[in-house]
Amino acid sequence: MKFNKLFFAAVAFAAVAMVSCKPKPEPIVVPPDPEPETPDMPAIAAPAAGKTTIAIYAEVCPRGAYLVGSNQGYNINDDALAFEAVPGAENWYAVTIDYAADLQVKAIARPSDEDVAFGWSYQWGPNFDASAAQPLVEDEEHNNTLIIGGTGEFVFENQGEVKLANVADGGVVFVWVKNWKTSPIIEAKKLETCWLKSNLNGEDWKWYEMTAKGNGVFELEAVWGGSGCNISETEAGAEQWYALDHPKVTLDPNAAAGDKVKFTFTSEKGINGTLKIDLVEKGQAGPLEYIDVTVTGTNIPAGWEHCYIWAWNDQDGNYTGGEWPGEELQIVNGEVTKEFTHVAKPLSVIFSNGNGEQTVDITGIENNIMVDVTANLK
Repeated sequence: MKFNKLFFAAVAFAAVAMVSCKPKPEPIVVPPDPEPETPDMPAIAAPAAGKTTIAIYAEVCPRGAYLVGSNQGYNINDDALAFEAVPGAENWYAVTIDYAADLQVKAIARPSDEDVAFGWSYQWGPNFDASAAQPLVEDEEHNNTLIIGGTGEFVFENQGEVKLANVADGGVVFVWVKNWKTSPIIEAKKLETCWLKSNLNGEDWKWYEMTAKGNGVFELEAVWGGSGCNISETEAGAEQWYALDHPKVTLDPNAAAGDKVKFTFTSEKGINGTLKIDLVEKGQAGPLEYIDVTVTGTNIPAGWEHCYIWAWNDQDGNYTGGEWPGEELQIVNGEVTKEFTHVAKPLSVIFSNGNGEQTVDITGIENNIMVDVTANLK
């Protein structure tokens, strides 16, 4: 028995030793996605003096792209300044336009579905903006749009959106669109979530989540500010503007600013659909009083080449075109002036350079006023 015990003890020890000598499994390491290689720039002949050529590389560009900018009033237009495919250069597109020293432009993709409205949501992707109060991303490696050749630089607006500026007269600038702000590949389905942005409940413009009623129908009750609204699938996502005169907007003729209304959005395909604004309850506010008033902006910042005014009354709506940054004013001796006729009081205004710098909201205006723009910068 003693022999057997010793024998089995030896066998057990050998087994443990063999197990302990077995190599440990190496941890599985998933390699990071490789960085995309910078695309080769095609040979594009320089345009004549007085012209400039902008070329973009975009792998996701289902129906092409077009240019908007200071040269055409920033108008969203399917037919405006279309990019053309560069012969023999896959995914490269180019457009030649008139040169201007203060030119600022950006590219916008045409979505894959022709029924989807074209708009700012499909502009080239935003970049890291170290100067923004809330930078869009944490580092420059996440930049979506890069200048890879030629003369030009980006200027920022809206916390990371970029406009191409300082291009060369008679030059070609090459831009790599790694990502669009919102993918132009559109899924043909109704929304499952929906957000609405407007000036509701006496507040400034903000996003409100709508209540889903099923089958692409969403509702929201609020005190109406008298303006149209933006519709998005997510808070601050790709958005579609629904002005009160939009062909798919139905407005209750008895509804007015200050009334409680019900917004009903019916999604047909994504953020495209119909919007109804129905009266729920009349507001308690008395009739609006209208005034004629002159607003003068003084001490315009030295670096501003342009000055715009954005003016509104919370109950009566916007008085400067309804599209930011509003109406451009001529700067004369460091001042700008705007005379308003028959606007509801109190009036509110914002002065901006149209490129990310602006004043705080100047509110409560009921008489002629002079505003020190520099002293009131946001």
